Amino acid sequence: MKSYPMEKIRNVVLVGPHGVGKTSLADAVMHVTGKVGRRGNVDDGSSLFDYNEEEIEKKQTISASLGWTDVGGTKLNLIDTPGMDDFRGDVFAALEVCEGALFLVRADGGLEVPSEALWRVLRAKETPTLVVVNRMNKEHADFDAAVASIRARIGARAVPIQLPVGKGETFQGVVDLLTGKAHLHKGGAEVVGDPPAGMADAVAQAREALLSAAAETDDALVEKFLEEGTLSEAETLQGLVAGIGTGQVFPILCTAADSTAGVMPLLAEIVRLLPAPQAGRQLAGRRPGRESETVTVKVDPAGPKLAYAFKRQSEAQGGEMTWLRVWSGTIGAGDTLTNNATGTVERFSQLSAALGKQREKVESASAGDIVLAPKLKGSPTGSTLYDNAAPVALPSIVFPAPTATEAIYTVTAGDEDKMASGLAKLHEEDQTFTIRHEPHLSQTLLIAQGENQISYLLERVKKQFGVEVARKRPRVAFRETIRGSARVQGRHKKQTGGRGQFGDVWLRLEPMERGAGFEFVNAVVGGVVPGKFIPAVEKGVRETLAQGVVAGYEVVDIRTTIDFGSYHAVDSSEAAFKVAARKAVQKGVRESGPMLLEPVMSVTVTVPEAYMGDVMGDISSRRGRIQGMESDGPYQIVKAMIPQDELYQYATALRSMTQGTGVYRMEFSHYDEVPGEVARKLMDAYEKNRTEEED
Repeated sequence: MKSYPMEKIRNVVLVGPHGVGKTSLADAVMHVTGKVGRRGNVDDGSSLFDYNEEEIEKKQTISASLGWTDVGGTKLNLIDTPGMDDFRGDVFAALEVCEGALFLVRADGGLEVPSEALWRVLRAKETPTLVVVNRMNKEHADFDAAVASIRARIGARAVPIQLPVGKGETFQGVVDLLTGKAHLHKGGAEVVGDPPAGMADAVAQAREALLSAAAETDDALVEKFLEEGTLSEAETLQGLVAGIGTGQVFPILCTAADSTAGVMPLLAEIVRLLPAPQAGRQLAGRRPGRESETVTVKVDPAGPKLAYAFKRQSEAQGGEMTWLRVWSGTIGAGDTLTNNATGTVERFSQLSAALGKQREKVESASAGDIVLAPKLKGSPTGSTLYDNAAPVALPSIVFPAPTATEAIYTVTAGDEDKMASGLAKLHEEDQTFTIRHEPHLSQTLLIAQGENQISYLLERVKKQFGVEVARKRPRVAFRETIRGSARVQGRHKKQTGGRGQFGDVWLRLEPMERGAGFEFVNAVVGGVVPGKFIPAVEKGVRETLAQGVVAGYEVVDIRTTIDFGSYHAVDSSEAAFKVAARKAVQKGVRESGPMLLEPVMSVTVTVPEAYMGDVMGDISSRRGRIQGMESDGPYQIVKAMIPQDELYQYATALRSMTQGTGVYRMEFSHYDEVPGEVARKLMDAYEKNRTEEED
């Protein structure tokens, strides 16, 4: 495999919701450039990019896939990403290393509502983007309607750079508005010629809009366009490239991936409009061990060796594989670099270029390129590999926070360690989910991007690690506390022959301010309870409060004072006083006006204006309190306080309510009193379970 200079490399990510044809387009690119003889197909399981068992079965992309090809002497590294919300972590990873993006829209549906969240991600990363209206050969394809929907949501900066020749079954190709030439797909070949005569007016009108958009990126171009009413092809190209780089212009193109019509012209535009690596953004790195020292990282083939690990995956044949973007210098087989996150010195046994699951060995990779390296044990996703002579750490990938939570447990007792190790292994590949063990609630939580990701992860644990994992609604960390005060006696006396058991304490229980926790006070005078038994009393109190009294949750914000008691010279023991303390606490909490507290989350929801009514009504139904609202362009940001217990499966509900456009984040805010009816249900359920266990 030959090497490519930086200016002859394009790193491009395919972005769009499920169903727009991203994978079909990736397969078509590899076919029309001669990389493969037969075009892959998602429907029959022959796609180069959707090759995992789950992807073939479900006919959808679950994990990003990488392929490369040569486009007229330029190397194109193409990353196909998942369109489903639950698997969009790979979109965030790919945007860290790609200088350009293709944003796909359905010709037979326009820019659909689920696309908006992905568009916001692209704009947040300021990635130069071409908009591709795909599926032009479908029955209800309508380029003009699709463009109108794009401009309605993206704005006037979206402008066609191509016009389709035909639509539906008659779609043959495109007219390039820059050159005025038609690129028609006939007999499996591209034929370049003049546009159909009937398109003259449409081409002239669209070309004028394109020239105007290109001119607006530069004052000199604006002046010439106003004076002469036109721009040269070179000037138009100059303006478009500048506008794409700054987010002022988003050219619209059209294709039919499954017939490959329009694909070759699209590739030509990728090469001439999207930036090469050296034109991409510079990064602010940090010196390991000197995090306050900022270092500007440039894409430089002559610089020190520097690579970024942006994805890990486990392959049936190749084992662990790490995707690397080379930022500086040239790395080759046999090189050793140090990982900033783990300090591990990694040796590259070999490097390869990818075409889906196929691998092509390469001797080296220079700055700007993307390659795969096997068996790197200490290089997690988002970490940097550097030469010790010039250590630098690039920023980690910021993934969307996981919001869907399920309690998980093994179906077979004794498989807990296998489940934990399996999920830990999967987390090395995918950092968009987390595992949290809560011993005080006797549960392990799987926190992911949504229902689909949770199901997928548990299925992988079963297939790869042989552990069947079930799930249930998580227990919420409620708390118990008291409203009033009480002074109670706890007395434990038992005589069974021989030495008996005797412990007698008087405890005073008082509420403390919210968040104060627990305080134990020894106010015994006169030795009525010997000092050697006081620690046992405190231990009995603490253990009882930790177990809960009225609902099985920890009792907090309480001061417990021992001020009196009695003992027996022979029968008293630490164990007896511990039991006496437990009895006193159980009685005292019940006599002190017990109440329950629940965790309340601060929730920020971002939705289009059209869904505000549904979202706010739903928040109210979840016992939520609106704290404020503000606008962000066409979106509304709602801030609310919602009890955690009411947020179970909220991610799924929000997506359903807003057709996939709503997003939210949440964080713990405070504990608040549980309403009486809800509290009573929790207490009654606890008493019922406790009675059944005693029986």
